[in-house]
Amino acid sequence: MEARSMVVSVLRDLMSNANDGQARKPVIVRKYLAAVVLNTISRLMIGKEFGTEEGQEFKSIVEKEHLLSGSGTLFDHVWWLKWVSSWFISDKEFLGHKDRRTKWFRGAIMVEEDVPIEDHKGFVRKLLVLKEQKELSEETVGGLVWNMLTAGADTTAVVIEWAMAEMIKCPTVQQKAQQELDSVVGKQRLMSESDIPKLPYLQCVVKEALRLHPSTPLMLPHKASETVWVGGYKVPKGATVYVNVQAIGRDPANWRNPYEFRPERFLQEETDVKGRDFRVLPFGSGRRMCPAAQLSMNLMTLVMGNLLQCFSWSSPIPGEKIDMSENPGLLCNMRTPLQAIALPRAASRVIPLPLDLNRNVIT
Repeated sequence: MEARSMVVSVLRDLMSNANDGQARKPVIVRKYLAAVVLNTISRLMIGKEFGTEEGQEFKSIVEKEHLLSGSGTLFDHVWWLKWVSSWFISDKEFLGHKDRRTKWFRGAIMVEEDVPIEDHKGFVRKLLVLKEQKELSEETVGGLVWNMLTAGADTTAVVIEWAMAEMIKCPTVQQKAQQELDSVVGKQRLMSESDIPKLPYLQCVVKEALRLHPSTPLMLPHKASETVWVGGYKVPKGATVYVNVQAIGRDPANWRNPYEFRPERFLQEETDVKGRDFRVLPFGSGRRMCPAAQLSMNLMTLVMGNLLQCFSWSSPIPGEKIDMSENPGLLCNMRTPLQAIALPRAASRVIPLPLDLNRNVIT
């Protein structure tokens, strides 16, 4: 349902541009990805989509949170300053952000307390029942919900945007994925989740995007539970540890031509990307790895599949290089939001289109 709504949104924008006489105006891909992923996660969490204002405020808060999480101060690096309060440097900003997040949470989520249990199918309602039974505090419920929303929404959209950029740079990859979709799914219906197991090349596109562009390059911070030696370096007990999974996925000792976007490498060798193969760890590994890794991969595959099935994507200016520079922070997204020309393909005809736009459909 959400993927279909995304396709409809793209088509509406294309129709709007055509009506304004602006042929083949580029679309901002991130706009559609953020909406479809957030709507999918919110339906799973609370059984409905967020309103426009709620969604925009959520996105703004998450962006600020990623910047704050990826920032640091002198207190993080000079051990004898760790007991000194950082109030004058960063704490005020963190506390202000926390208040803003709490306000959003109470307005968008806690209102679900008033919904009868029998009328609610979302996961949040079950947490609120435990809260009413005094088994969970409001703070705990808030933390769980916020972690699930942020971990699922933004990280997934980021990887899809990188993948789309790579396929615009490498049109042969895009064509192979589209040929597979045309062969397996056809042009009379949109791809669904049940088609995923029959689309091995598209799954490899997702894996290659996760290898080359993990959404959180340094993962979330861990803490050493005891003093250990790693590669000749002492890691003292209590030290904050970051795992550079981006560097691991681009290590030439493990990958041939590591900076080349080549999904075929995963066809040639069966590689697990969910924590078992230490050459590629986009979701981490062990007890603290992402619990929704498979859900995230399915969502990436479904969204990319619908975008590729219904549209052919190209650079706004032929021959111009796409800006592939990265934006610093906990989340590694594209510094310049991806803009692309979307030309409807035959599969988009399953959604009613005005006659003037149908003339531009690739058969």
